[in-house]
Amino acid sequence: MTKIDPLKLTESIWDYAPSEKSSHMSFIDFDSYLVMVDTGMDVDKTREFRKFAEKTTDRSFKQVIITHYHGDHTFGTNVFKDCEIISTQATKDILAQKVEGDYKDKNIILPNKTFSGEYELKEGNKTIKIIETNGHTKGSAFVYLPEEGAILTGDLLFADMFPFAGDPTVNPYEWINALQKMIDLKPNIVIPGHGNISSIKELEEQRDLIYDLVKSIEIMAKQKLSIQEIKKSKRLPKYPYDVHENWFNMTVERFYKVIKEKEEI
Repeated sequence: MTKIDPLKLTESIWDYAPSEKSSHMSFIDFDSYLVMVDTGMDVDKTREFRKFAEKTTDRSFKQVIITHYHGDHTFGTNVFKDCEIISTQATKDILAQKVEGDYKDKNIILPNKTFSGEYELKEGNKTIKIIETNGHTKGSAFVYLPEEGAILTGDLLFADMFPFAGDPTVNPYEWINALQKMIDLKPNIVIPGHGNISSIKELEEQRDLIYDLVKSIEIMAKQKLSIQEIKKSKRLPKYPYDVHENWFNMTVERFYKVIKEKEEI
């Protein structure tokens, strides 16, 4: 049996992350049934988390919310074959392509309920809002529980970490807007995609990190510096985190591409 150690964070939300930097998966006790938010990468741990949830609450899972298509949030979907799986339409579209390619051996269950914009679940006096923002990926969304002032960000937040921004569909401008949208909701608690359980402070720090990096690249791109020159520039911001060189370079390349298209440089 896989050892797991979930944390109860609010009246309704339990959370589990296998390690300090791995992806979070959470469940919401929705009074008469359970709702899962993201399903992790390790199927055995996902299965044990489901067992823990149903035993602890004496309720069954009915729905699963997928915040975006990346494998560390979707490989565990096959543990929830009996549930309605909800995502944005864009997330399902990308995931459908992935299961025909490099996800083909992962036994992923595709979402069977999709939306664009916003989607709401209501049960008794509890509400779950799923809000599409894009940013980290096309189709990225976060989950908001207004009655508890709780936000589950998916990978729109890497708390106290440099964010992974190397996805082909990344858009830093939409990402900044997504973080601001979450900040404006004034949450009491923030459950990130990766990193420590957080607050508005971490959302603001991530917003500022992405903003500063975008502005630096914008200035150098307008000065006609090449991407190679930009990646080596000492004018890029410094961060108080360990940043893998390849990860950082990939981020700069992706942001540069979006910036050039936006500014028509």
